[in-house]
Amino acid sequence: MKNDQEHIQKSAGRYISELSRAAHVYFKYEFKQYGIGHAQIITLLFISRNEGLSQLELGTLLNLDKSSVTSQLSLLESNGFILRKKSETDGRILQLFITHKTKTLLEPLKHVFSNWTETLLKGFSEIERNILFDYFERMRSNAKDKLTQLKQDD
Repeated sequence: MKNDQEHIQKSAGRYISELSRAAHVYFKYEFKQYGIGHAQIITLLFISRNEGLSQLELGTLLNLDKSSVTSQLSLLESNGFILRKKSETDGRILQLFITHKTKTLLEPLKHVFSNWTETLLKGFSEIERNILFDYFERMRSNAKDKLTQLKQDD
């Protein structure tokens, strides 16, 4: 019975949820000086690595609905972090680009993420880190497969 209780209490989702909440608190504190939140930082870094992508592509790649994308981009644009430009080939498409303001922040932002990763992996050997990331990749793939299945069944 005790093993059953221990097994029930050990939940991957619970651990992931606790780590996610801790990350949000950490990033909120670290990013306060920039006046934007963790979700916007993630979006901003994604745009910086994929300049010229459309709003629709961004939503698809980050698995965000249209209203979330629109509100995040509006905030980023009003704070001078991104530019939205009409596509030269299709005027209905808005392409996304980072501004000079963002370019000056990229290294400090990446540093914050690196510090959080190092905090989480403190005391792990290189072999343990590699195994852990392999597990994360498998979990991400499992989650993606499940969500794809749910969308197909809907």
